[in-house]
Amino acid sequence: MVTDGLDRIANVISESGADIVTFSEVRNYNNEDWLSKVKDALAEKGLTYHGDFVAGDVGLISKYPVVETRVVFDEAHTSDSGSLVACKLNVNSREVWVCAGHLDYKFYAVYLPRGYNGGYPDWKIRADEVGEPVPVTNVDTVLNYNKRSLKDEAIQKFIDFEKQVAPVPVILGMDLNGASHLDWTDRAKQMYGHNGAVIPWNNTRSLEEAGFTDAYRFIYPDEVTHSGITWPAYPHGYQKNVSWTPKADERDRIDYVFYKGEGIKASTACLVGPSISFSYGKVTGSECKDTHIYDNQPWPSDHNGVMVAFELD
Repeated sequence: MVTDGLDRIANVISESGADIVTFSEVRNYNNEDWLSKVKDALAEKGLTYHGDFVAGDVGLISKYPVVETRVVFDEAHTSDSGSLVACKLNVNSREVWVCAGHLDYKFYAVYLPRGYNGGYPDWKIRADEVGEPVPVTNVDTVLNYNKRSLKDEAIQKFIDFEKQVAPVPVILGMDLNGASHLDWTDRAKQMYGHNGAVIPWNNTRSLEEAGFTDAYRFIYPDEVTHSGITWPAYPHGYQKNVSWTPKADERDRIDYVFYKGEGIKASTACLVGPSISFSYGKVTGSECKDTHIYDNQPWPSDHNGVMVAFELD
């Protein structure tokens, strides 16, 4: 949808220096192999990446060889409820599993406290008699709505997968289509349209309880000064407002890198993409101290990327 989008994505990857890239919402429109197109575009820049399409609506490319793949969860082409695939990489003779994920976007519960439906029964405003949003801030109501998606099922499949391959390090890069319990806190309850709600979001809590570390929050534990907003980003060259809530602030961190395993630790993290976003239907800047690379260059997506450097023993 963005002019020269493929070339822009290749430029982002090239200039960021990323060794491994996970993609969400790889739809392979018109029966085209999108990963091959990205690899070809990078090859024109002298860069060799490995990785082929596995399943679902996600993808992964890597400078390190891919030695095995597994489908962890796939409801992308049945109920359009997301997917998770895993690739075992040979990282300088060390095994590392890297998973790409895009989870169920339906029952997008983070919209309820902002006074909008999250896909059920529709995406419309929950308005009062004068057309202003009516927030839903009851924790049980919001979490029960969230649990009607298939995110819980996908996360459990991923946790089960990690148990099978432990103690080999596992990294997960995904669009969760959901918020974090580390962000919707008492300190942040009046930020970003939370409307006073403090919500212990179950999906990120499940990963934490299973021993996974949220890389961005590990590096930046302060959810106020480093909110890590990834949605909605400002896609250059796309003429429409990508916000779904013109009468609310829907900015949120819904894209993540998690990790677990022996001998692995996140050392740095940053956002990739523009610091400007949308709030109340208008372009707005960031109030936080997050580091953005590729901030002022043509950005091809309505999500920001998350880039993490890892150290291996």
